[in-house]
Amino acid sequence: MSLPTSIFWPTDLQRATGHCYGWRKPALCVATVSQTLLDEPPLGTVLLGTCTFKTRLKLDFPDVTDFTLIYYHRHTAYSLRFYALREPQTRNSELTASLRADFTRVTRVGGLNSVVIDQFNSTSSFEPRHGVEISKRIFDLMELVLYLPKRALLLVPPLYGITAFSSTLQQIDVRSKQVLFLAQEVEPLRASHTSSVAVYSERYTNLFNTVWLILNDITIGIAFGSFLCDNDVVLADKINSVIEVFLNDWVRWALQWLDSWPAGLKLNTELSRFYAHTFSDLVSIWGHILNNGAPHLPTVLYICGIASCIGGMTVAIALLSDLIGLLTVHISLCYYLSRILYARFLRTAGSLWNLFRGKRYNALRERTDNWEYDMDQLLFGTILFTLLAFLFPTVLAYYSLFALLRFCTILLNAALETQLAFMNHFPLFALMLRVKDPWRLPHDVYIAVTANPSRCPSSSGNTVSVKVPVTAKSSLRAVRLWRKLAAHYNPLRLLWLVLTGGLLGPIPRDRGPQGSELASGQYST
Repeated sequence: MSLPTSIFWPTDLQRATGHCYGWRKPALCVATVSQTLLDEPPLGTVLLGTCTFKTRLKLDFPDVTDFTLIYYHRHTAYSLRFYALREPQTRNSELTASLRADFTRVTRVGGLNSVVIDQFNSTSSFEPRHGVEISKRIFDLMELVLYLPKRALLLVPPLYGITAFSSTLQQIDVRSKQVLFLAQEVEPLRASHTSSVAVYSERYTNLFNTVWLILNDITIGIAFGSFLCDNDVVLADKINSVIEVFLNDWVRWALQWLDSWPAGLKLNTELSRFYAHTFSDLVSIWGHILNNGAPHLPTVLYICGIASCIGGMTVAIALLSDLIGLLTVHISLCYYLSRILYARFLRTAGSLWNLFRGKRYNALRERTDNWEYDMDQLLFGTILFTLLAFLFPTVLAYYSLFALLRFCTILLNAALETQLAFMNHFPLFALMLRVKDPWRLPHDVYIAVTANPSRCPSSSGNTVSVKVPVTAKSSLRAVRLWRKLAAHYNPLRLLWLVLTGGLLGPIPRDRGPQGSELASGQYST
C-alpha cells in the first residue's frame, strides 16, 4: 500500500476552482489557481491539474489518487514575510550554502526542504505588488544622505590598535562602522529583485534596527547633553568633592591605618612603612594633579555635553568610562605594583611547597616530577620560607586594599560597558517586529495537524498545516553578547583573580581588523 502524496496548498486558495500551477519537484507545491488555461506559466511553474470546489475540494492531478493537503500561508508581495529552515545569510550566502551542502544525502521526494521553502516564498510573485515606489524613494533618500559620510569615512585610516586604550575611540569606531554598514546595505535593498525574500527581509530588519538604535541614541544623548551643559558648574563642584574625599583623603587614611597595627595585627614595620610611604606619595602626586585640573572640570563637562548632543548617549557613556579611568590612575598603578609582589610571593610559596615535598616542576613535560634535593637547597628553602612567612601578611594587607578598590572600579566599568554594548547592539527593531509581525523574523518550521479538518474539506485526502513557533532566533546575537559580558565580569571569576593574584581588567577591546564582538560590523540581529 503506497503512502498518500503530499500536496502543499495555499491557505487563501482553499475554495478555489480552476487550473493549478506550481512545481512537481521536489514536492507537489501549488503556487496559484487560474480560472483560464495560461499559455506561458509564470516563474518556471507547470500545469499540475485542475481543482473544483462545490461542497468539497476535488483535485484532478495525474497519477495522484490519495493525497494529504499541507496548507501554507502565501504571503503577499513586499510584506517581507517568509519561511526559513535556518537563519538567512545576508553575506556570502552562496559560499555558506555550498559549505553546508551534504552531497551524500539522498533527496526526500515530497519532504519539506529548502527548495520547497523557497517555493513557498516565491509564490508571492504571483500577486500584485504595492508600495514599491515608496520604498524606493526612502532608500534613495537614505543613499543621498549617507553618500558624503561614506566617502569621508573611507578616506579615514582604520583605528586598529588605538581603540584598545580608550572607550571613546572605540565608540567612534563603532559609529563609523554603523554608518558604513547603513551605506552598504542601502544599495542591495534598492535592488530588491536580486535577492530572495528571506535575505531581503533580513537585510531590511538589520538596516532599520541600526537606524533605530542610532536615532534613540542621539535622542537620549541630546537630553543628557543638555542636562550636562545646563548644570556643568554644579556637577563639577559635586564631582570635585567626591574626588577629594574618596579618591584622595580616604586612600591616604587607609594607608596610614594599615601602617599603624590595623585591628591589632602586627605587620612588618619596615616593609609596611615602605608600602605606606610609596603609595602615599603616588596618591599625593596624582591628587595634586587632579587639584590643578579641578577648575577646568566645568569646561570638560560642557564639552562632554556637546559631544553627547552630537554623538549620542553612547559617546557620553564612553567619555564617562575614560574619565573614571583617568581619575583612578593612582589606584590602578598602586594595584599593579602590589599585585606583582603578591603574585611573586604566591609563586615562591608554590615552589617552596614542591621543595619540601621532594617535587620539581618539569617545564618540558608540563608536569611535577619527583626530585632529590641537597641539604644546602633544603636549608636555603627553609630560610626563604621564614622570610616569606614574616613578610606575607604585610604584602597581603596592602594588596587586599588596592585589590578591593580595583574590584569596585571594575564593577563600575562593567556597568558602563554593559550599557554601552546594549545601546549599540540591542535588537530593538526585531523585538518590535516580534510583537507587531512575527512572520518577518526567522523561525523554525513545523507541521501541525488541523484541529478541525471539516472546515477545510477535501475528497480523498487529509489536511495538515505549516506553522511557525513562538520562539525566535532574532535575539541570539544579543544573548551571545550578554553571555560574553557576564562571563568576563562574573563576580566569582573576579574574586578568583583577586585571590590568585590575577590581573583585574576590563573586557578586551578591538585590537585588529576583525574586531571584537562588542564592536563588530553587524549591529542588529
